[in-house]
Amino acid sequence: MCSTIADKIYSFITGIPFNTLVIGVWASYLGIFILSLACCIFSKKARAASKRPYLALTNAYAGVCLALFLMERELSQAVITAVLFWVAGYISYGALCAFDSRPGHAGQRVVQQTAVTAIPVAQPSARQARPEQPAPNAPAAKTSVRLEHAVAVTDKLLSKNLSKTDRQELEKLKNTLAVLQIKGSLTPTEAEILNENFNALLKLMAKYNV
Repeated sequence: MCSTIADKIYSFITGIPFNTLVIGVWASYLGIFILSLACCIFSKKARAASKRPYLALTNAYAGVCLALFLMERELSQAVITAVLFWVAGYISYGALCAFDSRPGHAGQRVVQQTAVTAIPVAQPSARQARPEQPAPNAPAAKTSVRLEHAVAVTDKLLSKNLSKTDRQELEKLKNTLAVLQIKGSLTPTEAEILNENFNALLKLMAKYNV
């Protein structure tokens, strides 16, 4: 059944004149680019949006272009045409990215990172050098708010398209933060573990542009 449907689709496509197919594909891509460019010029929301879907669409169109030319042309000519189309598509993608002027976006990211790195870590005091006195705990009031913010950032990262390794690391990090959040007061050793987890979280934030 699937082969029959594929044969019908192939027969339908090959029944359309080659020039008509090429013009239709190229014109539709050009129309999408002009529409996207107009949205970036006149819409702040479009400028702030990610341009990666357009990049994925460019790759798909390059594949379609290769398939079309393979039906009527030699392999070398089809590949060269598809590569030229792909290069032109990446240039248009760069043009759209040039409009990615998000005021305060970089500053907002710096503020978020500063908020995370500003979590107070209990420093060993002079009294801790004395073996007869126990090590003081980090105040829960000073860490609970920061932990809540870090957990929220972790949830936001988990909604991204992460690699398998990064997702596993992030889930492990989230579990650690949840345990520390429940505990409340932290010992200096636990505070050091917390600091290491925040450093790992910062790297993932920078990697996935959060």
